[in-house]
Amino acid sequence: MLNDIILEQQLLVSNTLGEGVIWDHRLQLIYWTDINNNLLYSATLDGTINTSPCPEKLCSFGLCLNPQWLVCAFASGFAFFNPSSQQLHWITKCPVSLPNLRMNDGRVDRQGRFWAGSMVEAPVDSHLAGALYRLDLDGSLNEQLHGIEIANSLCWNPSADKVYFADSPKRCIQVADFNPSTGEIGQLQSFVVTQPGAYPDGACIDSEGCLWSAQWGSSSVKRYSPEGQLLLTLTLPCQQPSCVSFAGPELKHLCITSATQGLTTSNQNKDDGDFFIFSTPYTGLPETLCRMEVPDI
Repeated sequence: MLNDIILEQQLLVSNTLGEGVIWDHRLQLIYWTDINNNLLYSATLDGTINTSPCPEKLCSFGLCLNPQWLVCAFASGFAFFNPSSQQLHWITKCPVSLPNLRMNDGRVDRQGRFWAGSMVEAPVDSHLAGALYRLDLDGSLNEQLHGIEIANSLCWNPSADKVYFADSPKRCIQVADFNPSTGEIGQLQSFVVTQPGAYPDGACIDSEGCLWSAQWGSSSVKRYSPEGQLLLTLTLPCQQPSCVSFAGPELKHLCITSATQGLTTSNQNKDDGDFFIFSTPYTGLPETLCRMEVPDI
C-alpha cells in the first residue's frame, strides 16, 4: 500500500533538530519541537504554522487535561508549560543534569503517566549514562532503565501490555512486557535490528499494533508488524527523519520531523529539516492525556 501514501504538505521549516511530533485532537493542531533552537511549533493540517519560545531545550512533551498546558521534558528536567502565556511550573529536575547530558524522547503512557529518557550529547563522555524515567501521577520520579546513550522510540502497543524502546546508537528497537497498573517494565528483548547507518529515533504505534520507526540517517520511515516483520519502507527526501506520528480528524495523516544537525553545506539536502505530512490508508491511535493536575499558578 506504499502507492497510497501521498505527500500532502511539506512545511519548509529547516529545523535544526525537529522532534517530538504529536496531534492534539481537541485543538486540531500538530505540535513538534526544534530542540536546539528552543522552539515549540504548532501547525494546522493545511500548513498554517505558529512558534512559541521555550525557556530551555524542549526535548519531548505530552498533552495535559487542560489543553493550554503541556507536560514537558526540558533539557534539565520535567515541568508543566503553557506556550501561550509562557507560564512554567517545574515538577522535578533530573537527578543528573550536566552540560552534555540532557532529556530526550518521551511520551504519555495509556494510563496518563509521562515518561522520558535522557541522552549523552557530544562530546560523548564514557563516564556518563542516560536513563529512562517514569513520572507518576503524584509527581514522583522513578528511574526504570539506566546505562543509556540516547533514549528513543518509546511507545506502547494498543492493549498497553507491551512497551517499545531503543538506545539509538545500538541500532536495536527492543520490546518488553509492560504492567499497565504499576508501570513496571519486564525484560527487554530484541524486536528489530536496523541496518548499518540507520538509527531508530522516534516511533509510534498504529491501530493495527504495527510500529512506525523514523530512522535517522536512512532517509526512511519503516513500518513493522507486532512480530517485528518489515512491512513497508517509506523513502523520504530528508536524510535524518527524527520522529513520526499520526494526525488529523481520522488519524490518517502521517507526520514526520527531520533535522539538519550534523550536516554540512556540502552534504545537506534542500529538504533536510523540513516537516512532512502524508495522507495514508492507515490509522493511528489518539494521544493519551497526562492525568497529572497542573497546579494553580
